[in-house]
Amino acid sequence: MLRTFFKSDIPDVLRIEQAVSVVPWAEDTFLQCFRSGYLGWVVEVDKQVVGFIMVSIQGEECHILNVAVARDYQHQGFGHQLLAQVLNHAKQEGVKIAYLEVRRSNTRAISLYRHMSFRPVGQRKDYYPTVAGHEDALVFAKSL
Repeated sequence: MLRTFFKSDIPDVLRIEQAVSVVPWAEDTFLQCFRSGYLGWVVEVDKQVVGFIMVSIQGEECHILNVAVARDYQHQGFGHQLLAQVLNHAKQEGVKIAYLEVRRSNTRAISLYRHMSFRPVGQRKDYYPTVAGHEDALVFAKSL
C-alpha cells in the first residue's frame, strides 16, 4: 500500500535508511524536510513500512531528495511505485521537470531511473560523502 509519509513514520524510515544508505540521513534531516514543507510517501507491506521517498516541489521543478527500499523488498517494484507516485503527483501540480542525484556507483538505482525515462544531464564532483572520502553524483532529469 502506498500512502503519505507522516512524521510518525520517521523511526521506520530511519531503520531502512541506516540499513541501505552508505551515509544515511539523520532523524533531524527528515524533520527538517517536514519543516520545509517537503512531500513524501511510504510503501507498506503487511502494515510495515518497507520503502519511502522524499521530494521538494518548487514551482515547475521537482527534486527527488531521497528514495530507499528495505533490502528484503528490493527488486519487487516498490522503488518504481514510489517514483511513479511522485511523478504523477508532480504532473498534477504543474511541474515540468523532475531532477535527482545518484551515486555514480549505484548501478541498480541508475538502471531504474533510466527505465523510467530519466536522462543524465550532468554530474556533481565529490557530492556524496563515503567512508573513504567522496563520490561523484550523476544528475538525472525527466521532462514531465
